[in-house]
Amino acid sequence: MTAQPHLGFLRASLFGAFIACFGAASAGAQTSSTAAPARDGLMGAKLESVIKEFSREPRFKGLSEKQVRDRIEFVAGNVIFATLHEVGHMTVTELGLPVLGREEDAADAFAVVTALKIGNNMSDRILIQSTRGWFLSDARARKQKEPLQFYDQHGLDRQRAFNIVCLMVGGDPERFYVAAEIAKMPEERQGTCQGDYSNASWSWDKALAPHIRKPDQAKIPVDVKYGEPKQYGIFARGFQEIKLLETLAEHISDRFALRGPVGLEMLSCGEPNAHWDLTARKIFVCYELAAEFADLYKFGGEKSMSKAYRAEKSAERKR
Repeated sequence: MTAQPHLGFLRASLFGAFIACFGAASAGAQTSSTAAPARDGLMGAKLESVIKEFSREPRFKGLSEKQVRDRIEFVAGNVIFATLHEVGHMTVTELGLPVLGREEDAADAFAVVTALKIGNNMSDRILIQSTRGWFLSDARARKQKEPLQFYDQHGLDRQRAFNIVCLMVGGDPERFYVAAEIAKMPEERQGTCQGDYSNASWSWDKALAPHIRKPDQAKIPVDVKYGEPKQYGIFARGFQEIKLLETLAEHISDRFALRGPVGLEMLSCGEPNAHWDLTARKIFVCYELAAEFADLYKFGGEKSMSKAYRAEKSAERKR
């Protein structure tokens, strides 16, 4: 289950710099529309068509394609990360995996390690946008004076953001050096992040190894369903266009020897959430979650656009 936004301590300088990371990381992630389609994968190519189509929507009137791209990728990236997080929960219960530590932390690690191993432009952008989302959520909660929930099953938003950055730079120091610098993560911590990534990657590989589907094993079907809510029609249309659930369903069915059929469903459920339901054997992703990220972008997403270039150049000069 995704965490509800809560308060965290975030200096203005860090906030202003890090939310620029999506643009600043373009040197490694090639976020421009000219990125090679082969590095984006099918979902990335579909996302490009969604961005161009939505640029003509009345609600985006007066915005450049670059501005539309940033908004859509922020929402899509955060929803995709949340869904990958729930796939992590699904593997724990469906495959009977042991969990040493908090399962929420393990599910975050699963999402990051999975995206890093995909290793294309789209997966890089998902990680950058999800990190940006956690920092923004933290800053918004601070502004709204929401109390810290130290008892929550999830880590604090800012902690989750730094953990993602740590695994990113630990998994590929060259590719994500700029992200770590913008986040003001000390170099000595960046070095130890390689150990964090190695532990997370090795642990998940070890736990999943007995459950990886062999070539001669039949694929267990993963059902996909999209609800059609009028209020969130633009999100439903966008996620169907990029084939979010279909892409994940194919990956799950192809990779894992599941105990039985499972499902993925996007629907309107009255709250911004995503969760794995053991009884229904489904991952439910709420359209309200996409709407929540759209509102979060309005809170501070625009600020990153003007600061991205300066942040990138500053980090590169330090190097």
